[in-house]
Amino acid sequence: MRKIRNIFLKTVAFAAAAFMLAAAVSCSGAESGAAEQEMSETETPDAEYTPAPSPAFGSAEEAEEMIYALRRTNFETGVYDRKAVLAFEDACVDAVQYLRHNKEDEDYLQNCYALYAAMISARDAVEYRKGDVPRVYITTYGGVAEDRYSKCTVSFVDKVNGTLDPVKDTAAQIKIRGNSTAGADKKPYNIKLSSDQNVFGMESGSKWALLANHFDKTLIRNKLSLDFAAAAGVTAALDSRFAEVYLNGKLLGSYLVCEPVTDGKHRADIDVSAGEFMVERVKAWASPAENSVTTSRLKLRFDIEYYGGDPVAVEDVLNKAERAIISGDESRIREYIDVDSFVSMYIVHEYLKDCDMTYGSSYLCYKNGVLWCGPLWDMDLSAGNVSVYHDEDKYRIYNNLPPFGDGSGDSASGIWARQDWFAYLCECPFFMELAKEKYASLTPYIESLYAENGYIDSLAAEYGASFGRNYTDAGWDIRAHASPYESQTDYRTYEQALAELKSWLERRHEYLKKAFE
Repeated sequence: MRKIRNIFLKTVAFAAAAFMLAAAVSCSGAESGAAEQEMSETETPDAEYTPAPSPAFGSAEEAEEMIYALRRTNFETGVYDRKAVLAFEDACVDAVQYLRHNKEDEDYLQNCYALYAAMISARDAVEYRKGDVPRVYITTYGGVAEDRYSKCTVSFVDKVNGTLDPVKDTAAQIKIRGNSTAGADKKPYNIKLSSDQNVFGMESGSKWALLANHFDKTLIRNKLSLDFAAAAGVTAALDSRFAEVYLNGKLLGSYLVCEPVTDGKHRADIDVSAGEFMVERVKAWASPAENSVTTSRLKLRFDIEYYGGDPVAVEDVLNKAERAIISGDESRIREYIDVDSFVSMYIVHEYLKDCDMTYGSSYLCYKNGVLWCGPLWDMDLSAGNVSVYHDEDKYRIYNNLPPFGDGSGDSASGIWARQDWFAYLCECPFFMELAKEKYASLTPYIESLYAENGYIDSLAAEYGASFGRNYTDAGWDIRAHASPYESQTDYRTYEQALAELKSWLERRHEYLKKAFE
């Protein structure tokens, strides 16, 4: 019997070794059980490989150490195919039982290795569960901090019937991102991959932002704004994808995955070696930054986000552009700024009415010898999602509360974006003529946003179930107010929040059509 069993184990060893060699060349999936109700994509689980030094262990102690180490692989409940997990657990039981009861076998170490190889094969066959939308699975090795990156494993997995290969990085890093949003209970995150990757089919990059959209009950304002910016021709408009995020096996809800705005080397295509840079417009009282400059005429503060040279050179570029804009002279203005990019950004801000456009998250890129306006960023407090109760004049002006604006109390009316440099540019007849032409050309796109079966309805059709799970399975309350700055409307349903957004966009368009006549 022992001879027969050893022949069998040697056969297992050969088959397992062949499997591991094939797995190193190409990844193959295991069938999901019918009870799963979801399809799966082959994904290496989060434990790191523990390679064996040879086809046989060197000692019984080494065999025990490595088998028990692999046995400790953890599969979070609810995110892996259960049938495959059970197969891995069975392989672990076989190996441990053999360790304990068969040390007298003449081929003991080779047989231990065969069982160890079978464990690795079973582990690598475990698959992440797929859903009706893409998913991001994150495993951390401790807490996630706001002030520093920490190690994590991250996997980006396409939806059921999706055509995209999974992207996994066991050497990724994670931190909490944002300013006011970082203080919310549903945290946004920054992810740094160990190399550039095409995440969910987007342009290759190593840095990715996971936006929680927690201040926006519709969850879509950032996505809508980024897509509108791309349609309007805004500089370095960012691509994005909705996905559900799981952290250490727990569903956090619906997130928007996109490239961070400050990663200038990709979409902005900035060459710092040539003196090019990216800056962010922020208020003078904002928290100190490592490198900031202030313009001489209007005293506008800009934080340097992406640059490798002397800040004095940045300040010089900004001051020259500012003086040209104030002059109102078209030829001088065109010498220092890309006018079309400023027109596009003005239209986006004027239509969507971003509450914080002069307080932060407004970016300029200097490349090819001129300033470009963009990319667009941070639009959750826009399109009417602004408190009418917050005790600050900016919010009263935004909402046209008496005695400000037309006193209507409707934020969909009123001119908003003619602030800072735009206040001067909009006094220039050539700039306003271009703005009117741009807005007219975008009218079909704008009207499609809120039309029946249009842009918003298509998002709701594709991601509505996921948005619903954000407020059910993930546990977030649509009636709770995560920020004093967001709309304080007491939404009873997601559909109510979505209908209010569509109505606001339509009213805003009707107002601006008349304003741009």
